[in-house]
Amino acid sequence: MKENCEKNFERISEYLDGELGRGACLQIEQHLMECPECRDCFEALKKTIALCREGAREEIPGDMRERLRSKLRDCFNCH
Repeated sequence: MKENCEKNFERISEYLDGELGRGACLQIEQHLMECPECRDCFEALKKTIALCREGAREEIPGDMRERLRSKLRDCFNCH
């Protein structure tokens, strides 16, 4: 990874979370427009975050939750 890529990518999660100032955002956006490798990584990261957020909203069925708790209790009791 090039130094410029690395510098911008270190701040990408702050960018995605809206924690950067306008100047830093513009710098990252400019880099993403010029660097296809970073743009691909950025898009993959955005999709991963979206999938994680989607998965977090899904409810685990009650019977599965209870089986999981039971297995975890068994595991902790063994050690």
